[in-house]
Amino acid sequence: MRCYLITGGTGFIGQRLVRLLSDTGATVHVLSRSIAKKEMFPEPGVHFFIGDIRDPGSVEKAMKGCTHIYHLAGYARGWARDKNIYFEYNVRGTENLLKTARTLGVEKLVYTSTAGVISPSSEVPATEDMPRTVPFFTPYEVSKYQAEQTILEYVRQGLNIVITNPPRVFGPGPLDENNAVTEIILKYKQGKWHWMPGSGKRYGNYVYVDDVVNGLILAMEKGKAGERYILGGENLSYLRFFQEISLATGRKNVLLPVPLPVMLGISWGITAGARIFNYHPLITPEWVKKYFFDWKLSSEKAQRELGYQYTPFREALQKTVRFLDNRS
Repeated sequence: MRCYLITGGTGFIGQRLVRLLSDTGATVHVLSRSIAKKEMFPEPGVHFFIGDIRDPGSVEKAMKGCTHIYHLAGYARGWARDKNIYFEYNVRGTENLLKTARTLGVEKLVYTSTAGVISPSSEVPATEDMPRTVPFFTPYEVSKYQAEQTILEYVRQGLNIVITNPPRVFGPGPLDENNAVTEIILKYKQGKWHWMPGSGKRYGNYVYVDDVVNGLILAMEKGKAGERYILGGENLSYLRFFQEISLATGRKNVLLPVPLPVMLGISWGITAGARIFNYHPLITPEWVKKYFFDWKLSSEKAQRELGYQYTPFREALQKTVRFLDNRS
């Protein structure tokens, strides 16, 4: 039976991956910075290691005995006072992991990047190989792209590493910044969400969390070294997104279309206040600029090469609303 190391195993996607692998009887090592999160995994096959991907020593300790790695850990918050933190975790932390994997002879590693490094789309959904048509918007995206470039260098050196690129992930799990779409669904359900980005006609891609977890497992089994795989779901406009939420929740909230230039001005003010008063801004100018583009994605490569499938948005939304109903 395999031994897996999972970094980011206490996160939104990672928790479900740990439990799914543990249920198969596999041994799972979880590397986490918080000892308090050890209680999340009472399963006998899950072994908890306290450490940080920026620390090579703790990475080596957690990796010993493991032949396969899922690397999900990183810094993904929408804003940081010091932008270097994105590169400390997402680039240097990833390289620590790769160096140790090479030293210990790890057989295969699956890296969870982001669809944010993929190009915006036109009428045709973007694919893994489509050239980027605009600069990156956020330091998070830049750091993830740089991590991918580092990975490709290690692939050229002989490491077997597969890259996955999930977009806007939602579903049952902790309600925090990493599960922001589900938080929007909850706020709409509670009657607390009343705004629409721009005209509502721009597109995003939404994927159910269990589909991403299954995609990661398929990437480990069938993914080719050095290849990217978009693990996406349905492409929806904001208008359609909120229409579906209205149907699923039985509510019809009044939505105020907020012009994107107005959103941009508001975000500048919010971010300036965050620097002065030391709070985390709900939205930043870098993220608002993404709303000016469509982000349709194609998962055809993952479907063709991995056997990946995704849950229709309406069905996934119904499951998510049931989860929210049961927790209230």
